[in-house]
Amino acid sequence: MSGSGKTTLVNTLSGFLQPDQGKIELNGQEVANLAIKQWQKQLIYIPQDPYVFQLSLRDNLAFYTPEATESDILEAVRVAGLDELVAELPLGLDTQLGNGARSLSGGQAQRIALARAFLDKKRKILMFDEPTAHLDIETEVELKERMLPLMENRLVFFATHRLHWMRQMDEIIVVDHGEIVETGTFSELFAKEGYFYRLAQQMKGGEYA
Repeated sequence: MSGSGKTTLVNTLSGFLQPDQGKIELNGQEVANLAIKQWQKQLIYIPQDPYVFQLSLRDNLAFYTPEATESDILEAVRVAGLDELVAELPLGLDTQLGNGARSLSGGQAQRIALARAFLDKKRKILMFDEPTAHLDIETEVELKERMLPLMENRLVFFATHRLHWMRQMDEIIVVDHGEIVETGTFSELFAKEGYFYRLAQQMKGGEYA
């Protein structure tokens, strides 16, 4: 839920924030003691409002992968659902974006960030903070099927309150007002009929809630 502390947790894991008290360990090593720049070079981080550079759409997509071929970029466009945007831009992939140039919706910016992630095969840790928050639920569910292969053979931290993602998660961390209140798999948390179960029942209004 909004305000629960999901973003703070992801930013702390990413090394962008340091905890005021306590500590976070990954594989037995405290995050604060990691070589942060080296750690972050392994990350693909997609926030709720991704940054769009003052570059062409093509260069925005390939910002972290300048070696990407035209074929690679077009495939990322297709997978991220950017086909319509490219078609409506006056210069297609070569249209300038950002800083007074072509403006984008929140959903389009998120798709650009996802396309960057599809192009980057080297980074093996994905940090997602509500990466589809600006998309309607039907569009998100459609895009989800294209995103799942991106997560294969990678360590994924996915902050979301959308229940349809939960069955794909190996471990769910339930956060409420900055505190971890439950952890477990989807089936384990449902069987406990605790906080997560009650939250799921409250949010079950829509088919893909």
